[in-house]
Amino acid sequence: MKAEKSHGVSERMFGALPRRFTMTALFIICYFVIHLNFQFNFWLTEDRDIFGKYEVAGEQFEEAEIAKDVYFTKATWMIALVLMMVMGMSFRSAIAYSFMLYSLQLLVLFPIRTYTILNLLLAVGCVTEDIIDRSKAAKAKRLAEEQLSL
Repeated sequence: MKAEKSHGVSERMFGALPRRFTMTALFIICYFVIHLNFQFNFWLTEDRDIFGKYEVAGEQFEEAEIAKDVYFTKATWMIALVLMMVMGMSFRSAIAYSFMLYSLQLLVLFPIRTYTILNLLLAVGCVTEDIIDRSKAAKAKRLAEEQLSL
C-alpha cells in the first residue's frame, strides 16, 4: 500500500483548486470584496445607499423599482447557476455562464456605468477562460484516446 504524502494544511484544504490564478478566482475575490464592503458600510457606518453600486439611486428611478430590478437580476443569476449545476455543468462553468447572464441583465436594466462594465468584462473573461479550458481538455482527451487505440 502506497503511503500518502502529506503536503500540509493548505494542500489538504485547497488541493482541489487550480494551480494557476483563474478568472473564477478573480470573480470570487471581487464578489467577496464587494459584498464585505457593502455589509461593512450598511451595518457599521451611516451609509445606507444600498443601490449606490448601480449608480441609479437619486436619479429618475424610485428605490422600490431599483430594488425590484436588483432582486430580479440576482434571483435569475442564482436560479441559472443552480440549474446549470443540476444539469451536470461544473461549478466553474456554471459561474461563468450564469454570471454572463447577470452581467447582460445589468446592461439592459441599469445605466451603463463602471459597475456594469466591470461585471461584463469579468464575465467575458470567465466565459473565455472556460471555452479555452474545455477546448484544451477535449484535445487532451482525443490525444489520450488515440494513444490508447495504437
